[in-house]
Amino acid sequence: MVSVRAVFSSSAQPEVNWAEVGTNGAGLGLLVYGIVTTGDIRKHGGLALALPLLALCVLGWAMWLLARARRGPEQLRALALTTIAAAGGALVGVAPLAMVFAAVATMGACSTWPVRRAIWIGAGGLAASAVSVPVAGRTWSVWLGALSAVLAGSIIGVNRRIAHERSVGEAAIEVARARADAESARAELLAGRNHMARELHDVLAHTLSALSLQLEALGAQMEGADPNFSSKLVEIKGLVREGLYEARGAVAALREELPPLDERLVVLAAQRGATLEVAGNSRPLPGDVALPLYRVVQEALTNVAKHARGVRAVVELAYEPDAVVVCITNAPPPTESEREDATVVAGAGRGYGLQGIRERVLLIGGSVEAGPLPGGGWRVHASAPVTSGPASPHVAVGPSAGAA
Repeated sequence: MVSVRAVFSSSAQPEVNWAEVGTNGAGLGLLVYGIVTTGDIRKHGGLALALPLLALCVLGWAMWLLARARRGPEQLRALALTTIAAAGGALVGVAPLAMVFAAVATMGACSTWPVRRAIWIGAGGLAASAVSVPVAGRTWSVWLGALSAVLAGSIIGVNRRIAHERSVGEAAIEVARARADAESARAELLAGRNHMARELHDVLAHTLSALSLQLEALGAQMEGADPNFSSKLVEIKGLVREGLYEARGAVAALREELPPLDERLVVLAAQRGATLEVAGNSRPLPGDVALPLYRVVQEALTNVAKHARGVRAVVELAYEPDAVVVCITNAPPPTESEREDATVVAGAGRGYGLQGIRERVLLIGGSVEAGPLPGGGWRVHASAPVTSGPASPHVAVGPSAGAA
């Protein structure tokens, strides 16, 4: 047996449409008033028989309205409609106007369930009226009126259910069409990005590869030459290799084949002599989120190397439940004069590089903050919103992932 209290006491129930409940309640009140004030009640059985049946009809109607408004279980709605139909059918012999109860119950059933299942509720009302009509001394024309009312209710209910199913089907078609349009637009976008990736790979990556080979050949030819020249050549070759790595990363981003952000930052930290610290569970990130955050770290470390050479940098990557955060700081130098110089020159990096990454991150709904630390040094903090799971204990990846 379904508990009525359990059905209506849940805090997760949907909001009740009180306008609909009020309209139905007003209709019920008018119907009850019409039955009570008719002279047929006293003539054919009196109030002693009519009032209990009328109370059952009102109780069933109220239960049906609340069960439908709160999306209660089908068993409760079926019980309510059966009560309305049976009590209303039994009341027909006393007050023919009560055939409206059987019609409403049949309409409610047919608008909710298939006809073969719903018609039994109307049949129950007709059976009850078939008993009450001769007992009350009524002619069979009253029962035929009840039959007509039940048939009309079933037709209205079936039409309502068909209209509802049609509207649901049309909404589903619209949703499917919108999804298809979105997939088509995404396919076109991916096709364009793949084209850009191919061009970038064919032009830039091939050019850098050829340049790297030429530098290797030049180094072999100039072996034993000026040490300054050799060190510069090594530095240039390192820059070319880094550029080649970045070009391949850009191609992977366009193709949405980027490795996890923490893996890329391990390589970047090792190249720049920084310390990487990771907190939380590493998880795959969309390319349009991972790439801007990677560029933030890259720009910040470039500024450190350019404007505060020798200053130790720490990169913190945190996977939070609803965001990913990167924070890059310069540990202050040991002496006061060096600390002031590092702060000034690190601030010199606030040019188009930081402005560009700020714009990148803003496009994905994130934020970037950059400024000097109170005790000296510089700090860049960026956050981008993403969805997902709980953070795990702190993990540190040291400088071979890159020590300062």
